[in-house]
Amino acid sequence: MACAVSNTCSVPLLAVRGPGAVQLVTSPADIADVSKIESFNVENCRLSCFSRTGHQFVISNKEIIQVYCCNTRKILYELSKRRVSAIEYSPQDTYLLLFEPFTTVAGEDEKPNLSIYKSNNGELVGSYVQKKQSEWAPIWSNDEVIFGRLQTNQVWFYETPNFERYANRLSIEGLQVFSMGKSNPPYTIAAFIKGKKGIPDCVRLLTYPDLKSTIASKSFFNFDHVNMKWNFKGSALLVLCSTDMSENSYYGDTMLQHLNRNGDSSNVQLSKSGPVYSMEWSPVADEFCVVYGFMPSKATVFNSKCDIAWELSSGAKNVAYYSFDGIHLALCGFGNVAGNMEIWNMKDRKRISQIDALDTTHFQWCYDNFHFVTATTAPRLRVKNGFKVWRMTGELVYEYKTNENQELWQVLWQPGNYARGQRAPLKADDGSAPGKPKAAGAYRPPHLRQTTRQTAKLHDEAPAKPVTHQAPRVPKPGGVEELFTGDLEKDKKIKNIHKKLQQIKGLKERLANGDKLEVDQMEKVKRENELIEELENLRL
Repeated sequence: MACAVSNTCSVPLLAVRGPGAVQLVTSPADIADVSKIESFNVENCRLSCFSRTGHQFVISNKEIIQVYCCNTRKILYELSKRRVSAIEYSPQDTYLLLFEPFTTVAGEDEKPNLSIYKSNNGELVGSYVQKKQSEWAPIWSNDEVIFGRLQTNQVWFYETPNFERYANRLSIEGLQVFSMGKSNPPYTIAAFIKGKKGIPDCVRLLTYPDLKSTIASKSFFNFDHVNMKWNFKGSALLVLCSTDMSENSYYGDTMLQHLNRNGDSSNVQLSKSGPVYSMEWSPVADEFCVVYGFMPSKATVFNSKCDIAWELSSGAKNVAYYSFDGIHLALCGFGNVAGNMEIWNMKDRKRISQIDALDTTHFQWCYDNFHFVTATTAPRLRVKNGFKVWRMTGELVYEYKTNENQELWQVLWQPGNYARGQRAPLKADDGSAPGKPKAAGAYRPPHLRQTTRQTAKLHDEAPAKPVTHQAPRVPKPGGVEELFTGDLEKDKKIKNIHKKLQQIKGLKERLANGDKLEVDQMEKVKRENELIEELENLRL
């Protein structure tokens, strides 16, 4: 089933979402100046996403879903949906899927909360009750001929265009997760079955529509979760097994398994102990990269037989991203690891560049396979939000910073096939290239940093130069510092009250927007005057 519309944009768009609006701008990697294509003035937009081919863009607010055509740059249609919490497209963009949290009302029948629409005109073709949000999205075959929905101990398979009743069913006691390979018929289905009473957990590979004979399986004990990823042909599967906690590690234990459609299964032998942070298949080759081990972690590329193909460098890294053409790999350290990146050429097996991108919470390759974006977004970090666009060779070509106390929520590239952007790199004030790692200088203890302190040598007659002290910090107007009295006990109480008043302010804003508050939250709002009076008494 082919997609009815393709993406005709010659330059990729960049979607930027914040508290006040969602904007579509031309690619900051392009040689032309960045220009605004469309601005959706939506307060507190909850969700936005591009279709898989990039010809549509969807935004969700509290009232409606808007579907925008990137080719004609017009709104195609709107859907009246108030509580949508997840959006997804089918593999060929034929269908748009919307999920709302499942709720019940006493005395009423359960209402469908998973809806499937035709993406070209918004026609509703299917609606279902889906109670679990973690596994809400139906899993499709790559040609969209079938899709499966997870139920309790079952998977129901539908054959399009019949959305009314399932055509086949997989039923196994303990079935918790399933996945489908991106292959031609017969389709390969993977199912994770949780064991009990001495029976081990296992992952099985089956074929559709037979669903009776197991073509490969792997058993293991004492793991809580699995994460399954298929290779680009749908012929091999990686299964990352993990526990929440263990006796050996606060982060829990992990184990990586490999299953093949020809019936083989094996453990992936890792040369360093510690957790598995990331596993990624190449999008064009039958190989995969694993980042693992206690810090400094290792990154290893394995071939289809799970043999080591080559080792990348060790360091503070916890995630890997292949470019869409599979030629380059970004090896990164984000989250609780310093934001440093390495870009590797997978054909030549050489490192191309090293980049420092501190406080990065989001990374995405551009679809020209030469640039990528790094961003600092809320709620992960609420200060110094913004995004940067880089060349894979390490040069920074564009930077956007939000104003003070302003948040950035999301940055997304438009999918598609594009020529390489030609924007010239930026230069720092001193002429150097931003983002390049700087050599570590000599260690200076904290009391000597940011001073001009010099100590005379032994037997030196010249006196030491005086210390240049920094100016004392002046509190910002309206800040908590203005409330302090100098009494440690009082200041501690003032700080706690100020924090509660800030929370009440946020709750009152939610009330003004029509949100419903819990009973304890309403009680907190009622105490506002009492807290203000207590604060005034402490300042006397």
